[in-house]
Amino acid sequence: MLELTYISVMQEIEAEIASGNRGDDDDLYEHIPNEMELADYAHELAFLPDLTEPSSTALDYTGPNVMNENLSGDEQRKLVEVLKRHEGIIIASGNALPLPAYGVVCDIDVQGHMPIKPRAR
Repeated sequence: MLELTYISVMQEIEAEIASGNRGDDDDLYEHIPNEMELADYAHELAFLPDLTEPSSTALDYTGPNVMNENLSGDEQRKLVEVLKRHEGIIIASGNALPLPAYGVVCDIDVQGHMPIKPRAR
């Protein structure tokens, strides 16, 4: 159906062009370039720390962010073992990316509802 509609429209356009009833100005569209500078996008960039130098940070596996009172002793030991095994990829200083920007202006009418905060990935 779509193909037949396309063929019909193209035949009509060709007939208009052949008869001279179709102006060339209708086929043009000017795309106005963006006037923003690169500096205007600086607040949207994420800066990652330099991880080329080895860090001498000692990780604490007994801290409150590791110890969980809901886990049994065996489960807690397994958790610490997994963390130690993957110690090379842990960034000790926390998340390297900045928090998401809140209060961003957009043209979607949310009717006064609070924005949904995306979860960290």
